[in-house]
Amino acid sequence: MRYLNGIVAILAILFLGIFSPAYAKDINDIDWTDPDSIDPYMEGIGEFLDLDLSEAESLAWETYMAGDYETAAKYYLALLRFNISNGSSIYNLACCYGLLGEEELAADFVVRAYNAGFTDLDHIGWDPDFDLVRDSDVFSEAYDELVEQASSEEAERGELIYLDAEGFFECRVMLPDDYDPVRSYTLIVGLHGFGSNIDRFVTLYDKFNNHDFIYATPRAPYPFNTGGDLGYSWDKWDINNEDFWAMSTEATIAYVAGAVEQLSSRYNTGDVYLMGFSQGCALTYLAGLSHHELFDGLICFGGWLNTDYIGDDVIAAGNNTRVFIGHGVDDNMVEFEAGEVSRDTLLDLGFDVTFFDFVGGHRVPEEMVWAVERWMKAGEVEVYF
Repeated sequence: MRYLNGIVAILAILFLGIFSPAYAKDINDIDWTDPDSIDPYMEGIGEFLDLDLSEAESLAWETYMAGDYETAAKYYLALLRFNISNGSSIYNLACCYGLLGEEELAADFVVRAYNAGFTDLDHIGWDPDFDLVRDSDVFSEAYDELVEQASSEEAERGELIYLDAEGFFECRVMLPDDYDPVRSYTLIVGLHGFGSNIDRFVTLYDKFNNHDFIYATPRAPYPFNTGGDLGYSWDKWDINNEDFWAMSTEATIAYVAGAVEQLSSRYNTGDVYLMGFSQGCALTYLAGLSHHELFDGLICFGGWLNTDYIGDDVIAAGNNTRVFIGHGVDDNMVEFEAGEVSRDTLLDLGFDVTFFDFVGGHRVPEEMVWAVERWMKAGEVEVYF
């Protein structure tokens, strides 16, 4: 709240100044909508550029994940006042309004998010954050108009096809402070969620108490514009080719397996764990079970096991692999039931499964990371059913 008060104070300075046709004598008097009132040599003229918006963005995301959508909307509005082109934050604000049942505001800000660069209409079309407003006239009309607009823009750009080609992808690696290349270290390979990136997901390393392991976060292969930042996806849809999702997923599974093999050859590794969150968790199941020989365990946060893609025979072949499943009981992105179904499916097929639930939403809390540490060391933690 202290940060929000700071935002409000600066807003007052920047946007409530008294109009003057000549240079304002004080920053408080500047009318920022009238360039003629701005003295470019005034002392402190650019101090608003030093404002760290990351704290407000983090607070907005945290309150959104905690289910306090009205407070989250306040934080998003505060930071967007200083960065009107942040399409992902505009979209998250639209989601807040959707979850609050505010159909007109949800529609307005979805359109604004699209215009600011968040153009993933497939994601908007299924996002459960809009379930309360999706069938309303105002929201459905706004969405249909965006689809029509996107189709027209796509037609003007020519046909879009996909080429199968090898490439090089970034991977962040965190090494222990006293890293010794002669020693053998546990390797954890982390797969970020949909729309995230390696720079964000590598920070999960900080939640561990013991950093005596190698943590690597490979980047998902499919970038998309979220407005201001690039987000990444582990799979790809093509409305003109219903088989393309499966094809892209197969290629991504091979990519993850190859990444693990490269990391294991580059560093002196002992036990190897594959860990994922949300969409990265779904891929952890698919890649980890398809290539179970590479892993000592799978760590699955807030995701789902896609049994339509991978059959029981393939899953059962990897039942010597230990699995840790963690899921928030209030998860509004991937329902808690998805974690329970994944657990029960694996238990029925003979897996050693540890299930950890917590009061909270779609996130990775510290207490769950600490439980993973105990699980890796001792093989078990308190199990919740």
